Amino acid sequence: MSTWSFACDEGLIATLRVLAQRLEAPIYVTCEHALQAGIQELTALCKDEALRELLRRHLVEGHLLVPATEPESEPMSRRALRIRSALNFLALLEALGTREAVSRVVQRLNEELRS
Repeated sequence: MSTWSFACDEGLIATLRVLAQRLEAPIYVTCEHALQAGIQELTALCKDEALRELLRRHLVEGHLLVPATEPESEPMSRRALRIRSALNFLALLEALGTREAVSRVVQRLNEELRS
């Protein structure tokens, strides 16, 4: 058993609290079950390469690139700005239809995400 500490959307936290109250269960049990259900869904999506790429992009654009970050996560916010910049460039290349350039940008983004 381990404990994780990470930034989480306040709306999700509030929803989990309400669900835990309705279920008359501790919040940590409700959170663990929600995480388990989400993992099952993500695992199923990752079996398809196209869906996996859409999911990866959604995670980067919708969850990693938050509009503002706390001072204690400043290194992440600099990284997020670099990724956001690369994604904007990717969108421009996609609009121009330059397939080879898009492929190179995606490769660079993947490298950036791994660093």
